[in-house]
Amino acid sequence: MGRPVGYRDISDAIAPTGMVTRGGFATGPHDTLTMPDGQAVRCVVVVGNVGTTMWPHFRAEQPAEAHPLDTWTRATLGPIAATMGAAFVHPSDEPFQPFQRWAQRADDVWQSPIGLLIHGEYGLWHAYRGALLFSEMVTGIPTIGDAVSPCLSCADQPCLSTCPVDAFTPGGYDAAACAVHVRAGADPDCLHDGCAARRACPVGVALVYGADQMEFHMRAFVGMRA
Repeated sequence: MGRPVGYRDISDAIAPTGMVTRGGFATGPHDTLTMPDGQAVRCVVVVGNVGTTMWPHFRAEQPAEAHPLDTWTRATLGPIAATMGAAFVHPSDEPFQPFQRWAQRADDVWQSPIGLLIHGEYGLWHAYRGALLFSEMVTGIPTIGDAVSPCLSCADQPCLSTCPVDAFTPGGYDAAACAVHVRAGADPDCLHDGCAARRACPVGVALVYGADQMEFHMRAFVGMRA
């Protein structure tokens, strides 16, 4: 039997893709995940992107598919998982997995006032692209739990007052109003510049997505081809 897979091994294998490991956790008695061969999943390592580092890798290899980023992510991370004896799951794979809860079990991230998970360093400029499932425990997973949400010390909460259509309210998120504004291209031009509320967050401003990455995601959100 070879040595156990280490968290650093996974990080190093993923680094050339521009994606990064986003923490991991040991499964518990309430998790019912199984590997393709029927073994119980003992460890989950979450993978995602931070800032702009992934984007040029994706654009250089972008497949001609209806959902190119999902296709590229599966094609890129699936083989890496296989070489490590892991199974890969994508957020849009069925049965859908609780990626938001997984993210909060794996790293210090919290729900922001506009719903996106916020990180103390990355702000809102990060995302989750998949997870590697292991039948044995991965060694060296970073510990979490010492940090607090930056939103707790943000008195102004500009994310809630910047949306041009007031889509974010205490009662929830008005996705329809948001989509109408984005498609219209009205000022502020959220389609090309990115969500105004997201851009208003003062955390992680050095990691804000570039214009091409921003527009790609906004077009995907409202169902417009990039």
